[in-house]
Amino acid sequence: MIARAKALLAATLLVAGAAACSDVTGNVNPEGQFFLMTVNGTHVPYSYTDGNGNNIYVQSDTYVLSTDGAYSETQVYQLNGATQFLREDGTYTQSGNTVYFNPTQSDFSLTPYQGIVRNSSSFGGSRTLTISLNGSTAVYSD
Repeated sequence: MIARAKALLAATLLVAGAAACSDVTGNVNPEGQFFLMTVNGTHVPYSYTDGNGNNIYVQSDTYVLSTDGAYSETQVYQLNGATQFLREDGTYTQSGNTVYFNPTQSDFSLTPYQGIVRNSSSFGGSRTLTISLNGSTAVYSD
């Protein structure tokens, strides 16, 4: 009876350990919509002053990653009180939990960048996408 209980406990720990490891090293599917939740730990809407003294108020930002390797990003923000839209389209590839973005059309920059997709129940979603650019870290959730 004790041997059976120990075997059951060992099997449970093995399955739990494998599940925990898959969140870190597994290949998490990046396809779907991701909505901006925080920038540098501050919940959206997020405001800041850029290097030119402009007041930027980020209202929303959404990434859509398609099954064919294409992605789009749409951001809605206010620049000194006037509503603006930023659009980016491109392709993405994945290696492990790293997603590599290659913009082909952008209102901001055509410089490639990367993000990390993880299984996470943060923000009520099942996955997060974290992108760090120019000293800022943005966390998106599906």
